[in-house]
Amino acid sequence: MDAVLFDLFGTLVHNLPPERWRRAYGEMAAALDVDEEHFSHAWEHLFEARMIGAQRSPEDQLRAALAVFGAQASDAALAEAAQIKRTFFLEALQPKSDAVDCLAALRVRGIQLALVTDCAWDTPECLDETPLGEFFTVRASSAHLGVRKPDARMYEHALHGLNVDPRRCLYVGDGNSQELIGAKRHGMTTVWVDNGERQHHKDGWKPDGDFTVAELREILKLAIRA
Repeated sequence: MDAVLFDLFGTLVHNLPPERWRRAYGEMAAALDVDEEHFSHAWEHLFEARMIGAQRSPEDQLRAALAVFGAQASDAALAEAAQIKRTFFLEALQPKSDAVDCLAALRVRGIQLALVTDCAWDTPECLDETPLGEFFTVRASSAHLGVRKPDARMYEHALHGLNVDPRRCLYVGDGNSQELIGAKRHGMTTVWVDNGERQHHKDGWKPDGDFTVAELREILKLAIRA
């Protein structure tokens, strides 16, 4: 294989359990001095909007959530809540135990890497503060492209950036957003990452890959032998 395209959440990093997300919502709501239940509902309601970049900065994302139930907050409160969100996302973006070694091993063998992720506008910036950031100069971010997987533009952006034949690429993901189906349509060989009980998040979840792995280190063998 010439390249491996990776999903982010649930693939290179773990999907955090629902209770950790709820705790983050509660912390942001407290900083904004609003009802936690109302805020959590509004934040989840705007998930799709964040994924396609409708609001860019964390503060704008928070203002949009507050507007859903007619609330407002001071600039200071918004800044505090935005920092809470950033701290939480840095936790959420910590790589799986074998992720960095897998990426480094692929890179040293001359295999190109790209990231294809459904995410909010500020996620790539946060990613650069983790050990994963250095591996991905080519990134297809849903918020920056204005579309989500399995939209063809997500895959095409990454493939164009790498300048590779999709038939010489692996696509690796946990199966959310029908991503594996979209990758197959482009002629890529797909690899489903089986997280078992740690999957937690399922949104358009179609775990149907050409291969299945439980650990990222298995990707190296697939990339080399193909």
